[in-house]
Amino acid sequence: MVRTRFAPSPTGSLHVGGVRTALYCLLYARRHEGRFVLRIEDTDQVRSTDEAARGILRDLQWCGLFWDEGPVSQSQRLSIYDEYVEKLLASGHAYLAWESTEELGAIRKAAEEKKETFKYKRRPVSEDEVARWKSEGRKPVVRLAAPTHDVVITDAIRGDVRLAQTDLEDIVIRKADGFPTYHFAVVIDDHLMQITNILRGEEHLLNTHKHFGVAEALGFSLPETAHLPLIFNPKGQKMSKREKAAVAREAARNEHKVRKAETFDWLATLCDRPVADVAAFVAKQHDRVDTAEAIGKALNVELPLIEVMDFRRGGYIPEALVNYMALLGWNPGGEQEILSVEEMSAAFSFDRVNKTAAKFDPAKLRWMNGEYLKKLFAHDKERLLAVIASWAEVAETPIRALSPDHRLVLVEMYKDRVLTLSELDKAAAFFFVRPTSYDAKAADKWLRQNDGLAVLGRCLEALADAAWTPGGVESALAPIADGNTGRVAQPLRVALTGTAVSPPIFDTIAFLDRTEVLARIEGCLQAHK
Repeated sequence: MVRTRFAPSPTGSLHVGGVRTALYCLLYARRHEGRFVLRIEDTDQVRSTDEAARGILRDLQWCGLFWDEGPVSQSQRLSIYDEYVEKLLASGHAYLAWESTEELGAIRKAAEEKKETFKYKRRPVSEDEVARWKSEGRKPVVRLAAPTHDVVITDAIRGDVRLAQTDLEDIVIRKADGFPTYHFAVVIDDHLMQITNILRGEEHLLNTHKHFGVAEALGFSLPETAHLPLIFNPKGQKMSKREKAAVAREAARNEHKVRKAETFDWLATLCDRPVADVAAFVAKQHDRVDTAEAIGKALNVELPLIEVMDFRRGGYIPEALVNYMALLGWNPGGEQEILSVEEMSAAFSFDRVNKTAAKFDPAKLRWMNGEYLKKLFAHDKERLLAVIASWAEVAETPIRALSPDHRLVLVEMYKDRVLTLSELDKAAAFFFVRPTSYDAKAADKWLRQNDGLAVLGRCLEALADAAWTPGGVESALAPIADGNTGRVAQPLRVALTGTAVSPPIFDTIAFLDRTEVLARIEGCLQAHK
């Protein structure tokens, strides 16, 4: 039976590249009636957090990528890894290595000075040296002796990839803190979980040769591998969370120049972060995502959408995001672009996965999201309401206060005008905030000319007793319009929105409360006496 696995490290939020990997794992398993396993690779005790692990599960579920088995956490399997480490030590395939970080640094520097590539190989040590290190309390790592031959990996996408024996090194399989390394634990887990196929990003390709050495020493067979093409941003660079830091840092530096400030206290106050953290970030000493997001929010700068939560807050429909990510590096054949997971799994194969990097196109994703928005409104309003509710949980939007019926009315007015729920939020903002100023050109054209203010006064009287539906509003205003809807529509738009733009005017009026509509008209008349 085909068994695939998605094995993220909980060191941060889920990147959309991870969504594509998880999706391809799921598609391949479904195509072959197999199983999709979720494993949390949390052996990095310094960087891994329970919060990040929970966030990954949440993001996968939001995307609709549900696993058949798991999640299994590596940190709960330490005794298993220790058992295999002891086997390798006993067989002579592994050994204790005692070098400190400083000593390894010196060895690496010496190799660089000789213009040699540093590859760690076993170094002889005396019993006296070991005894001294033990007395100092030094903790050794465990290293695996590298294969003594070239290693060739046959990849489903890349073909044969050879690494010469001279390019192999003795890798660490257990760290000084007693935790296994990723390169060791992953091989044990894949074997015990009976994983048949590994799908992961191209950046992990050469790691497979390290995994081969572990598997060979233990007498295991590696699963078949398929390494997926990288995802580039529109600038042709690898799509990375660091993009957020770059945009936020540039905005902070530009604003700092404008303010001519000596320190970054002003920015720390704005984004409620420690001054030292903000100053270090701007100085490019770290690229923390939370700092970048705090600065972006404080300076009202839109950061690139990189992580799943970015797209969720941005008002994207999960099915649209998954559909788009599937097509980044894979061609299902034919002209159809809007595909369900079932349709994708029926068509998925490695021979249609590209070897070259795929370029993320925000405009194409927005178009696809707009198609899904219209599709859900037409055929599955219950699902659409669930999507809106999920978005409203994480977005700062007044739409959160609307009833389900009013949410659907709002979508109906804008479904052909916006492509994301975030765009809907911006376009419909006037519904929730009474205008305090009016576009000068619109006011001059529609209020001061052609008796616009007089028309607006008559509309005020007619709407006081109108039936509060689009049809009722239209009937009440018909005598004033006298066959020319624009005669009443444009003055009313200026009064209600402060501009000359809105959805169909009768729908707009009916969506607002009668009291609010009358108050806005009166306010406009007062402002233009």
